[in-house]
Amino acid sequence: MEAVFFRFLAEELAAVLPGCRVEKVFLPAPNVLSLALYVPPGREPAGLAGKRTVYLHARYGTGRFFLFLSAMKTIQPDRAPEPAMRLRKHLRGRRVAGVLADWPRRRLTLVLGGEGPSLVLDPRAFPSLATTPPVPPGAGDIGWPPLDAVLGDPDIWQAHPHLSPALRRRLAALPRPAAEAAYAALQNGEAREFFVHYRQGEPDAVWPLAWPGTTGGERPGVRARAFATALEAAAAFGEPLAFGEVSGREAAPRRAAQAAGQRRLARALAKLAADEERMLAFIARRAEADALAANLHRLDKDAKMTALSLPAEDGGNLELRLDPALSVVRNMQKLYHLAAKGERGLRAIAKRRGDLQDGKKYLQGREQTAGTSAPSRTPPAPLAGVAAHVYRTSDGFLVLRGKNARANDQLLRLASPFDFWFHAAGGPGAHVILRRDHPGREVPRQSLLEAAGLAALSSFAAASGAADVMMARVADVRRVKGAAAGQVSVATVLETLRVAPDPRLEGLREPA
Repeated sequence: MEAVFFRFLAEELAAVLPGCRVEKVFLPAPNVLSLALYVPPGREPAGLAGKRTVYLHARYGTGRFFLFLSAMKTIQPDRAPEPAMRLRKHLRGRRVAGVLADWPRRRLTLVLGGEGPSLVLDPRAFPSLATTPPVPPGAGDIGWPPLDAVLGDPDIWQAHPHLSPALRRRLAALPRPAAEAAYAALQNGEAREFFVHYRQGEPDAVWPLAWPGTTGGERPGVRARAFATALEAAAAFGEPLAFGEVSGREAAPRRAAQAAGQRRLARALAKLAADEERMLAFIARRAEADALAANLHRLDKDAKMTALSLPAEDGGNLELRLDPALSVVRNMQKLYHLAAKGERGLRAIAKRRGDLQDGKKYLQGREQTAGTSAPSRTPPAPLAGVAAHVYRTSDGFLVLRGKNARANDQLLRLASPFDFWFHAAGGPGAHVILRRDHPGREVPRQSLLEAAGLAALSSFAAASGAADVMMARVADVRRVKGAAAGQVSVATVLETLRVAPDPRLEGLREPA
């Protein structure tokens, strides 16, 4: 998240956070902080209307920095770590009185009412408690050097942290008039829309302007999406990172590993091509060895020389370059040895190339399914111990179906609130959960139908020709207090899917 975008995000947070009450503090994963905030009526942020509790998620330390508001909380550890308990002691129950932003350094201070310290969110360090809130520098004090100075100094960010290397590269890639206009807009704090850039389906950057000369901020291999507010753009940027990382289903590390594998494969194939060329050169020297052997009877075998001219089969002369440290006969033996080495090398190269090409097919297959961002082959914790059948949809999404009432209850309790829940409408049946990486993850229609079909197969309608299956977010499904395990009420049904209970869907089950 760039400082030039954080500037606008901080302004919008300063407009919506005052009056919110800190309900709880979470540290769901290393370097991730989540604050549960109660929102007073009429103060709901854009896109979160009607939500009484929202979550402020922030990353600090190493990794890609994010800060955003969401209606969803991440999966929490069974026991809160000691640092989280210490923060709760000082923050819980207090209301946000104001927001101070040191936006060039992407630092945000929540000034809390009542007695006690304020909370400082800094991307470089663990959230700290400050008895005296730091005073951020004014916009006029941060400095906007001339554009020529920005473009000419790769280390400009050290004196002006808001002029990051990424921003400088973007400006340098533009024609001069476009660079001047973009720089002036950033300096004046002008932003009509906000753009999240995606690379291979994962958020890559978020900007407060569409870069001139591009379509909506797009570059080759990069897709851009526009948002009306910085809050909405920050959520779109941060959700895949935060929820994927906390739940252990983050797609970015897997894609990064695949890209690294592709680079290693390309380097290995290039090295093989160079080795093959060298081996062919060795084999080509067999003709020189044959010429020496054919004329050895009239040559001084023990003579040492740098060059030799011998008659060729076409009537001309064959000019040979010899190793002056070796005799004529030893040069002949060396050339035969090189030719044999070249033949052995070609056989080894052919085998190695075949192995690498098999690996290339594997990597390409992984790339084709990477867009679905499917979870690992086994249910990630905390669902690993649940008595459930595990399936993989044709698009690679993980689906779990409870084996009994207790497992149905466990699935609902332990699933992420943004996972999808399926159950046959109008009668008893198993609970089915389709796992998602984050709240914004789109699921192909085919995977939804397959998950619904698996729910129908384990329901009262299994023998019917067709069945209606409810689909809802886990957040909208509530266990009925005091009722038997697995009994639920559904606040909002996203859709009722009409599917056939096809037994062939059982073929999607993962090996035990």
